[in-house]
Amino acid sequence: MVSAAFYREEARRARKSAASTHDPEAAIRWRRIAEDYETLADALASEEASIPTVDTQQQQQQQQVQQQRSKADPEPGDKT
Repeated sequence: MVSAAFYREEARRARKSAASTHDPEAAIRWRRIAEDYETLADALASEEASIPTVDTQQQQQQQQVQQQRSKADPEPGDKT
């Protein structure tokens, strides 16, 4: 999967191309490309932030197991 960092690097390269060209129209096109890459990076970064990580998923599973165990195991002093 492509990451936000990939698009940010592409934006950086496009800005570098814009700065090094002697053609003003090409520089404008390169800057627009850089902006598009930044937009993609921002969108992907916000999407990545909303996806739970493996660690978060494991913690949720552990909590569920602990809750199930606590329901199944009687409390000390309880008579069943």
